[in-house]
Amino acid sequence: MFSDTITLTVNAVAKVLTKINQDGYSSEYLLRSSTESYSLKIRNSKFLDKSRGENRDRHNVEIVHTVFPVAPATQSTVRKYYFVAENGEFDNTTDMVNFMLGSAGFQTSTNSTKLLNWES
Repeated sequence: MFSDTITLTVNAVAKVLTKINQDGYSSEYLLRSSTESYSLKIRNSKFLDKSRGENRDRHNVEIVHTVFPVAPATQSTVRKYYFVAENGEFDNTTDMVNFMLGSAGFQTSTNSTKLLNWES
């Protein structure tokens, strides 16, 4: 189980989100200030991959950063980042962790900038 707080470090500033809900195989964390909010949701589920004929596990993390408007602006700035990991229910956990860490390593500052500039 994840702890009651999760810390995101954004631009060298620690953002401590507190668990506000947990039910079944999901949880939600929140940090709200007068200028912004951070929301983080963790979800786990199972599904049948009909094309492969196997049960799969799906793990999803979604992070939303909302910057509240300052007059004369009227709309919030909303940023969303999420990732999904899927594996066969009998897949080796260590191999899946190594795959996830290797995949996360792709997300460097350079590659993130290229992606946001529509490079492919």
